[in-house]
Amino acid sequence: MEFACKNIDVQDIIACSLGLKKSEYKVFELLLASNHVTIKELSKKLGLDRTTLQKVLKNFVSNDLVDRYQENLDNGGYIFVYKIRDKSILKKRINSAIDKWHTTARHAVDKW
Repeated sequence: MEFACKNIDVQDIIACSLGLKKSEYKVFELLLASNHVTIKELSKKLGLDRTTLQKVLKNFVSNDLVDRYQENLDNGGYIFVYKIRDKSILKKRINSAIDKWHTTARHAVDKW
């Protein structure tokens, strides 16, 4: 997508609107493509350390981007799985951020 003199990727718009760093967006993108995923699976697919992913996912959960569920294992114990929140809710958040930016930009130009 092009804006004025700069080309802006939709990924950048989504990342910015949701407050994600580019490195976090890669994790987010993989979550979007998965029904649900464990930290172990994310680590394997992205080549990232488990503790790094735990930090990113904790941030996602606290910002209501991702839900965390406990799955009990047949042999005892449990694992946590992560699933992206309802995409329509996330789209509303993104569009709200775009609308807010648009209003702020218009006011700035009007004051100029």
